[in-house]
Amino acid sequence: MMTKLNLDAFEQDILDSVENDEWRSKGNIQERLVELQDFLKHEKKKSVSIRLSENDLYALKKKGLENGVPYQNIIQILVHQYTSNKIHLDVS
Repeated sequence: MMTKLNLDAFEQDILDSVENDEWRSKGNIQERLVELQDFLKHEKKKSVSIRLSENDLYALKKKGLENGVPYQNIIQILVHQYTSNKIHLDVS
C-alpha cells in the first residue's frame, strides 16, 4: 500500500480498497459506453469555447483514442457527471 500525501482520508480509504483488490468491474463497459454516447447524441447541445492547456488537450485526445471516444465526448461526459453530482471537484 502506498500512501498518497495529497489524498484526504476518504480518498486514501478508497485507494487502499482498490489496492487490496476489493473492487470488481461491473462488466458491460462497452454497453455503458454506447449508452452514454447515445445519450449525448440526443441531448440538445449548445456550442461553447474554452481554453485548455496544450498538455491537457493532448492528454484528452490520447485518452479518447485509447477508449475509442472523441475527446469532445469525454469533456461532455465530465461536465454532465459534475453537474448531476456524480463526481465532485474541489475548486477552492
